[in-house]
Amino acid sequence: MARIALDAFGSDNAPYEETEGALLFIKKTKHTVILVGDEEKLKKLVPAGTERIEFFHAPKRFGMSQKPTDILKMKDSSLAASAQLVKEGQADGFVSAGNTGAILVCGTFIVGRIKGVERPAIATTIPSILGGTVLIDSGANATLKPQNYPQIAVMGLAYAKSVLGRKEPKCGLLNVGTEKEKGNDTVKEAYVLMREKLGESFAGNVEGRDICMGNVDVVVSDGFSGNIALKTLEGVGAFFSKSLKDAVKRSNFFQKLGALMMKGTFDSFKESFDYRKYGGAFLLGVRGTVVKAHGSSDKLAIYNALRVAAQGVENRILDRINEGI
Repeated sequence: MARIALDAFGSDNAPYEETEGALLFIKKTKHTVILVGDEEKLKKLVPAGTERIEFFHAPKRFGMSQKPTDILKMKDSSLAASAQLVKEGQADGFVSAGNTGAILVCGTFIVGRIKGVERPAIATTIPSILGGTVLIDSGANATLKPQNYPQIAVMGLAYAKSVLGRKEPKCGLLNVGTEKEKGNDTVKEAYVLMREKLGESFAGNVEGRDICMGNVDVVVSDGFSGNIALKTLEGVGAFFSKSLKDAVKRSNFFQKLGALMMKGTFDSFKESFDYRKYGGAFLLGVRGTVVKAHGSSDKLAIYNALRVAAQGVENRILDRINEGI
């Protein structure tokens, strides 16, 4: 069974949502959660005698607005201590809804990179017709060298197999067109290297619209373009939801009645875009399972972040990356 360290003071609503998410997680699984943070405060939120919940005292909280590299000076913070538990082998991975930059620093410099990996990358599951498409890198590396792309693709494919359950996943290279001649010099060279390294697993260039259409299981990009794509898709989802609600409010009685009859369908559609369902983004390329949950995570989002972290451990995502690299 997996042992997952949880930064209990990472989210906007910490530590209540973290502890509630952890309690839900141990109720539905057989894994163990190590709650990292102010132990006295945490024990007040967890019923006495609860099994498979452990505590690790780390009294300081690393703020969202603090400089990410400062985390290395705050070893007694809940975030740094969570990473240290992974480094020391006391936990298989850690989950945090805290400062994204600091999580990257902890993963890279405390947990440490996998041998041979030049650039750890963030893998985010995007809602798609397939049930989810992996976008990697979605924010860790603003720029990449051509040789970085095949490595990141290997990590994305390992994620698709281990977490999404795809047997023979395909990956594409995010570009401005599907023709192999498209893109800048870096992307053109990356295309050649990915074709050589990945063989039939490489489906060639894909465009932004292919992410949600599910034409490939994994979309590979530099972190700058990937993050723009991610935030754009989030915005489109929010726009569509608000526009639909506004349209219903402006409609007549019979239209509103029809909308009421379609409520179940609308709710199901909305759920498919709910970030809480997907649990969080993986930092791949480090010697442990590291999951970044959304800063506004509630207990359901924390539960799902713990769930996908444990799934990554159980399905040997690190071994798959090592083999691929």
